[in-house]
Amino acid sequence: MDGEVDFEDTADFEWTVRAFEALESGRLRGRVFTADGVVSTHVWGQCPRCAHTLDDRQVHTAVITGPSRETDVADEPPALAVDIACQCGHPHPQAPEGVAGCGVSFRVELVLG
Repeated sequence: MDGEVDFEDTADFEWTVRAFEALESGRLRGRVFTADGVVSTHVWGQCPRCAHTLDDRQVHTAVITGPSRETDVADEPPALAVDIACQCGHPHPQAPEGVAGCGVSFRVELVLG
């Protein structure tokens, strides 16, 4: 996209799908950190809607644990769902005053471990 997309307050599932594609291609990246039982995430790269650079850091209050002994080792590793709102820092046409982002919200799942 050209970055001149109008502001739109949207959380349509399409943007989660596009964020997943961006993670797979490396245009968007994410990491999970755990220290002293506190889980935090860092998601950075191109916004799936406006393609501007975003940099999202969050601290999550839920403590995530690994699989229990009853879990089959062949199961997928646990993942953390993270909701992101574009805060790219660029003004977009039609944006409310003081808002610097395209308005999109999307979810990514980051693998723990």
